Amino acid sequence: MANKLYKLLVVGFLGCFLNGSAQDVNFTQYEMTPVFINPANTGGFQGTYRLGGIFRDRAPNFPGAYKTIDFAIEVNFGFALRKKDWTSLAITFLDDRSGEIALGKGGFLASGAYHLVLGKGNLAIGAQFGGVSQNAKSPEKGQDLQGISSTGGGSSQDLMRLQQGKASYNDISGGLVYTAPLSKKKHTMTLGIAVNHINKPTAAILGSGAVNKLDLLFTGHASLKYHLNEKTDLIPMIWARNLKKASETVPQCMISYLFNVEKKVRLNAGLGYRFDDALQIMAGMDYGNVKVQLGYDMTTSDLSKAPGAGPGGLEIGVLYVGAITKKPNPKPKVFCPRF
Repeated sequence: MANKLYKLLVVGFLGCFLNGSAQDVNFTQYEMTPVFINPANTGGFQGTYRLGGIFRDRAPNFPGAYKTIDFAIEVNFGFALRKKDWTSLAITFLDDRSGEIALGKGGFLASGAYHLVLGKGNLAIGAQFGGVSQNAKSPEKGQDLQGISSTGGGSSQDLMRLQQGKASYNDISGGLVYTAPLSKKKHTMTLGIAVNHINKPTAAILGSGAVNKLDLLFTGHASLKYHLNEKTDLIPMIWARNLKKASETVPQCMISYLFNVEKKVRLNAGLGYRFDDALQIMAGMDYGNVKVQLGYDMTTSDLSKAPGAGPGGLEIGVLYVGAITKKPNPKPKVFCPRF
């Protein structure tokens, strides 16, 4: 059964990879946003809970113009249908804004995953549901923008739409993630596939009466944690996303070095490339249960030639894994002394 599921995930991933991937919200460091990339990643860690967040500034040369925030809280539960399985839940907050009027979307999403142990591997089945709102947070700044049409009286119909327009919809996603060791040296392989906008939601656009129907967003991802030696791990990864005709393919490779055994300090660095868009540089460290990492996009497309385009996107991501252990509370025993 495990072998069949493995083949199914390989085929699904390759299909997604060949079709490319999508420009929905994107990040440089998808490994720092596990629940965002696939709801089946919910609870995919050793611990009781995980806190994670990432901040991305897509255009540092334009302060406050293009920013994305993603934050998630995950919890693992012992409840399961079988002894070795476990269940996980998560809440994710996402806010993605563009331009001076801060046009974009934001909302809260709830995720759940069931982790099914198959031999030495683990198959996670995940689902996500939540509400998303689309609006402009600073529509008043539209008064200073060129191209805003006005009526004869001087008021702007477009500006009124920005001020009054708000769209909301419910979004449903699902995914699978299979993780398994590859050898006695504990090399670990991970394969995943996810589908967003399963319900193909529709949303009105800024009070204009027009509606926009969201197409299915397919995501495939794979990684290999290869132990070069006792202190060094090599981690090649690939992310592929497809939304109708838009696509994104991102191969990456990280190297992790155990710098201090006692303090559990690992130094991490790597490179990646978003095809036809940007070279990616990543660096960070693990300190105990905390992982901090910076990401930088060096734009290589024609966008780099635009006036004031700047160097590219900047990111900072943080992950923290905690464990809650029950303290033993034995009943006191009273011994009668001998006389």
